[in-house]
Amino acid sequence: MNYRVLAVCAASLSLSAVTPVLAQGSFGPLSIESCPDYVAKATSQVQMASGCNFPGSRWSLDPADHMAWCKAASPRDRGREDDERRKALGTCRGDFGTAPIKNCNEYAARSRSQVELAQSLQSECVFEGMRWSSNLVQHVNWCNRTPASRHEFEDAERRRELAACKPKPK
Repeated sequence: MNYRVLAVCAASLSLSAVTPVLAQGSFGPLSIESCPDYVAKATSQVQMASGCNFPGSRWSLDPADHMAWCKAASPRDRGREDDERRKALGTCRGDFGTAPIKNCNEYAARSRSQVELAQSLQSECVFEGMRWSSNLVQHVNWCNRTPASRHEFEDAERRRELAACKPKPK
């Protein structure tokens, strides 16, 4: 009897891990519920786009602009905006210098946005190692155990690897 319960729990966890991917593919971008999460992702994407000269407020360097927009937007609109920036970054990725990171939540949000971009690139690039883990808990735990200068270095290294990755020729 206990094995059946364990099997059902394991199957549920496996399905819950796949559900966001299925939802994104079938119904468009995922919603972003938290404005601090949205701002951290937007900031990371804007930093990756340095030198790309993308126009518009979507690419503002000021986190306050992204926060103000986020507060007036629905979670679904936030997801669409994030998706549009990610699509644009598929064609141009620039700067890979260090950028300040305020806390481990911001570090984890940036990590997630960079991992999502790496997964969405249609390229032959291989993104390996813990740096590219999609497990946010691992990123938060690592961040909590290491000095802030290492957070900025890891963020810059992910951005550097993304900038070096070129899309497959069509």
